[in-house]
Amino acid sequence: MVITRRTFQYYRAGIRPEQIRQAQRLLNELPIKDNRKTREEAAGILEKEFRKAFKKGYTPQELSMMLKNAGIIIPAYLTEKILKVKNGASQPHKKPTKAKPEADANPAPSIRSPDIPLEKL
Repeated sequence: MVITRRTFQYYRAGIRPEQIRQAQRLLNELPIKDNRKTREEAAGILEKEFRKAFKKGYTPQELSMMLKNAGIIIPAYLTEKILKVKNGASQPHKKPTKAKPEADANPAPSIRSPDIPLEKL
């Protein structure tokens, strides 16, 4: 392996003062990170507050309108969904199946008598 100036600096792992100043400028100029949440995530985070409001008698529609007036849009269906999922009240909806007809009291015979008498055959 040939040791060049570049590989020597790599192995030496030293940081020059101008690199430190460059890192300082870079870190100081960072913009504020955007930590936005989706509406579903926000509804999940606010679950306790929604439960308290429901206990006080507010409906999901009323809460949704109050939040909307404050510039926070969380639809009423999301608050309902959060409550149903957490309560376990929401079970997967199953399509109603047709009940199988019970066996008739007089089941059809598996052997039918011929329409034409045997003698004519």
